[in-house]
Amino acid sequence: MAPNLDNSGTAFLVVIMAGLSTAIGAAVVFEPRMVKLASKPVLAAGLGFSGGVMMYVSFAEIFPESRTLFEEHGLDKALAYFWATFCVFSGMLLLRVMAF
Repeated sequence: MAPNLDNSGTAFLVVIMAGLSTAIGAAVVFEPRMVKLASKPVLAAGLGFSGGVMMYVSFAEIFPESRTLFEEHGLDKALAYFWATFCVFSGMLLLRVMAF
């Protein structure tokens, strides 16, 4: 069966935009006025925002899919929810341990 390529144009556009945003972000360091904006509070706010986005993606997108896959594997809803929760928090703990 051939893959469905209906969204390939949108996917390609998103990849190009992601690459351009990385290049623009890297070019910012060459503008002295923009470098002055990079104070500790601004960087902390940016890191806090990106951390919040990562947590949103984890809990709103990945967690329900994980729970669904556990259910499809034959676990009941309560046990699937437990294992999905266990995996999320085990991953957080693992990342925390690796950060030392």
